[in-house]
Amino acid sequence: MELVLKNISPKDYVLIFDLAHRLGIQIEEKPGHPDHASIIDDLKEAIDEIKMAGAGKLKLQNARDLINEL
Repeated sequence: MELVLKNISPKDYVLIFDLAHRLGIQIEEKPGHPDHASIIDDLKEAIDEIKMAGAGKLKLQNARDLINEL
């Protein structure tokens, strides 16, 4: 049986992960998918960058440049 979780909050992911662990369900994360800790770290970093930009300490990239970079 395979269960695919998409677009869930990091908080809910932690809850599901802990429940599966308690029930003895093995969770296999696919390579390339970030774990919940790295998602939370990325969100914190993004919030810090937004705060710095608001204080004038950092210049943010505009959306067009970001899309061209991808």
